[in-house]
Amino acid sequence: MVCLFLLTESTAWGSPIKSPFPASGEWTFDARTRKVYELVLNLQVEEAHQLIPHPETVQEHYVTALAEALELLITEDGEKYTEYEDRFNQRLERKTKLSTPDDLFLQAEIRMHWTFVYLKFGHEFDAALNLRQAYLTVQEIRDKFPKFQSIKKTSGLLEVIIGSVPQKYNWVLGLLNIEGSTKTGLDELESIRLSDSPLAFEANVIHALIQGFLLQQPAAGINEIQRTLNNFPQNRLLLFLGSALSVKSNDSENALILLDSLRKQPDGLPLYYADYLRGEIYLHKAEYLNSISSFRWFINNYHGQNGVKDAFYKIGLCYWLNGNTNDAQEIFQQAKSVGKEASEADKYAARSLAESELPHVKLTRARYAMDGGYNDQAKQILDSLQPQELPTKRDRVEYSYRKARLFHKLHEIEPAKLFYQESIELSGDEDWYYAPNACLQLGYIFWNAGDTVLAKSYFTKALSYNKHEYKNSIDSKAKSALAQIKRK
Repeated sequence: MVCLFLLTESTAWGSPIKSPFPASGEWTFDARTRKVYELVLNLQVEEAHQLIPHPETVQEHYVTALAEALELLITEDGEKYTEYEDRFNQRLERKTKLSTPDDLFLQAEIRMHWTFVYLKFGHEFDAALNLRQAYLTVQEIRDKFPKFQSIKKTSGLLEVIIGSVPQKYNWVLGLLNIEGSTKTGLDELESIRLSDSPLAFEANVIHALIQGFLLQQPAAGINEIQRTLNNFPQNRLLLFLGSALSVKSNDSENALILLDSLRKQPDGLPLYYADYLRGEIYLHKAEYLNSISSFRWFINNYHGQNGVKDAFYKIGLCYWLNGNTNDAQEIFQQAKSVGKEASEADKYAARSLAESELPHVKLTRARYAMDGGYNDQAKQILDSLQPQELPTKRDRVEYSYRKARLFHKLHEIEPAKLFYQESIELSGDEDWYYAPNACLQLGYIFWNAGDTVLAKSYFTKALSYNKHEYKNSIDSKAKSALAQIKRK
């Protein structure tokens, strides 16, 4: 969710752009506010607040609200949360006094900001209400100002988010009486990103991250981000998002390059999550001492709770994979009582910590090697495994699943299909994530091959698994794929 919020806010800057839309009023910035916007999007929020200490215009309120929301999402600063929430509520009161398309656009945007802030701070009911109000405000703009094209940036993201809500939250959408479509959302974003609108840059970044994080097309997503970085090579937000997407895209080497570039741009909000990403990358590279150091830096400096349990767990994992059993056991014990279990990474860590057996060393090394794009190393590890080294049912299921993932990454589709199917059959009714993700991946394989019937059956089957640790993300991806197939 944090990444989805960040991708909504990656708006362009530079010299003014002439809009191709009718002169009925589109969202624009004057030179001063654009400069502040540039600072905010470089995560230099303190400097931005100094230039606009008391916002007056709609655009000034927008950039100030954006700075506040980004700061809360990045730092999880509980002390500033109350202060910024009061300012958010004061901005909401503007709607009763003003009703231009710009005013309504501001309302929709700040509602979206606080949907993600509330989610970050664990207030799901408030998040749902603000999502609905953003949705209703978008409808109001469409009804009153049908020529106001800028709203497609907001509505496009809303459509994608609502259209991809995990199955277990469908009752919330029904209760709120809202619905969305991933395909419609992407089309709206496309119309902005391919135009001369001042929001085209933003829509392009949103589109890239949706490709990489939601639609499982990481190559397309990272290519779009990289093209944008070519134009703005020093922008901290883009470097951070690019590194996160590269890790997600199994390209740890590129992620490390971007993080090194980010480290050379120290001004602005501290990005401690970048150290978490470094920990991930070094774990992928089997550089366990460097990984431990990076995760510890994250834990010691970050004031929030998200990712902390997972970071502790992975420190223990590094010790375990490095043969230091005593330190591993000590850290695993600590990890049980720290952080919270909101993110899927933290949930997976908590579930792993609750199990009686520690993870299989070779399979775990192969997993993280593949996660980083080090497929040759993963292949060597998997090829070295003997049947007697896989004594449990879970070991055998995971072995088949890892083989499938490796073949898939190597574009050897036929053996990938066989091993995915084998992992599904071996799993049976177990509540591990291997089978549902195997179904998801088979759905993508058949979809890419043009067999939408089999693709739909596997996406639907992926949704049928309950209680596994990655249910939210797998369900979201499966729902998004099914929606796209339906509309084609």
